[in-house]
Amino acid sequence: MVRVSTGGLLTLAGLAGLIHTTVAVIQYRKLLKLSQEEFEALPATILLELCISTIVALLGAYILAGPIKVIVMPAKGRNMDIGSLRTDFVSFNMRSRAMPLDIPPLQPH
Repeated sequence: MVRVSTGGLLTLAGLAGLIHTTVAVIQYRKLLKLSQEEFEALPATILLELCISTIVALLGAYILAGPIKVIVMPAKGRNMDIGSLRTDFVSFNMRSRAMPLDIPPLQPH
């Protein structure tokens, strides 16, 4: 027997709602083409279904993921940033190379 958690059920329900919303939008656009009306906005019912389905899917995924774990760095050893530091590739390009060295100072008026 397959056991499905609450988070899994909520995620599946949210995804099913999103698929249903997609089908509803496609049908609405086809209806507008048949009646030769211009698309301005989606009906409020479709937008509400979209919002509810998205929230249910996100809540299910959050529950399914489990508790958030804290990242603990080791007390000794190398830092993660130092491992990728390659000083031989560091170069500085500035505009000062293109500027002439004998610039006269600004004179106050």
